[in-house]
Amino acid sequence: MENVTGTLWYVKWFTIVFLLALLVDMVYVFWPWPAVRGVAVFQHNLVVESQRIAELSNPQGLAFIKTVQAWVYQPTFVWSGLHDFLVLGSQPTATVITGSGRDFGQGLAHGFWQQLQTAYIGELLFAQRLAVLALSAPLFGVVMLAAATDGLLGWYKRRTSVGRESGLIYHIAKHGFNNTLRGVWVLYLLPPIVIDPHWVIPPALLLVALATRLAVGYFKKYL
Repeated sequence: MENVTGTLWYVKWFTIVFLLALLVDMVYVFWPWPAVRGVAVFQHNLVVESQRIAELSNPQGLAFIKTVQAWVYQPTFVWSGLHDFLVLGSQPTATVITGSGRDFGQGLAHGFWQQLQTAYIGELLFAQRLAVLALSAPLFGVVMLAAATDGLLGWYKRRTSVGRESGLIYHIAKHGFNNTLRGVWVLYLLPPIVIDPHWVIPPALLLVALATRLAVGYFKKYL
């Protein structure tokens, strides 16, 4: 079985993380112990986090977040048909039941209305956080460039001297870099509770900088 690489790798991980986030949201809302939280609590979390992000962002950033939410909504709800159920579920039940396909769909939508609402709120929260990560990408790029430059200076000093080489440090740093990026995705995109970006982005920047510095600095003695 071939490993998925390139763009398909990102699509695969995006799908996995999104489905995991949806599962976590459902458990958060409907878990019966000690008491069911309900959709209203989840909706409140989205509102509070959106307000926090609005305080940290500018109009252009907020517009980008709305755009990303629309992009994510298209394949997850429109293409999957969940959008139609949302529309049917938001409409009042017909006074006369005709047994048509529309009546069946509306009954199904009403029966699973809370689950549909949870999925919709979760999609908005997931896409909002995804947009925040995208807006933070230039900052990650600057930090990686600075760390790589510092690491390159260290690598050059060892190349022109008898500095100690360590393949172990290089491989640990390389895996640490990849795991940090995956960890940011999981720790920021999955939790259904309110998360301030300041709790995630700065620590991730420090870990990425450290991993980049070590990976470049201990790459090897001669290129």
